[in-house]
Amino acid sequence: MRLLLTTLVAALLALGAGTALADPGLVIGDGAPAAPGTSLRAQMGCEEPATTPVTGPGVTGGAWERDADGHQPWAVFSAVTIAADAAPGPVTVTATCGGRPMEATITVAAPDTGDMTWRIVGGAAVLLVIVAAMVLLQRRRREQKV
Repeated sequence: MRLLLTTLVAALLALGAGTALADPGLVIGDGAPAAPGTSLRAQMGCEEPATTPVTGPGVTGGAWERDADGHQPWAVFSAVTIAADAAPGPVTVTATCGGRPMEATITVAAPDTGDMTWRIVGGAAVLLVIVAAMVLLQRRRREQKV
C-alpha cells in the first residue's frame, strides 16, 4: 500500500514539474486594448544574453532588463510604447531571444473622439421626454376622475 501511494505521489509531482519550466514566450500588457501614446510592460522568457527590443508598426520597445533581485532568472522585462499616431486595430510585434524570433499581438484602441458627450445629452433628452409624457398622462387621469 505504501509503495502504491509513494508511486502515485511521485507521478503527480513529475507531471507538475514540467509546467514550471515552460517558456512563456513574449507577453505584452494584460491583453486589453491599449490607447495610442501609452506604455505597456513586456515580459519575455529568455535566458540568452543576446536579445533585440520589441518592434512593430507604430510600436517601439526599450532594452530588455533582468530583475535586479534575481527573481525569475529566465525572464527579461521591458517597456513598450505605442505611438500617438498608431492606427487602431491589432498590431503584430516581434522581439528576438538568442536569434529566435518571438511574436505577440497588441490591440491598439481607437482614440477617444468625444462622442460620449453627445450620448449623454441624447440620453438626458430621452429621459426628459419620458418624464414629460408621464406628467401629461397623470394630468389627463386627474381630469377624467373629476
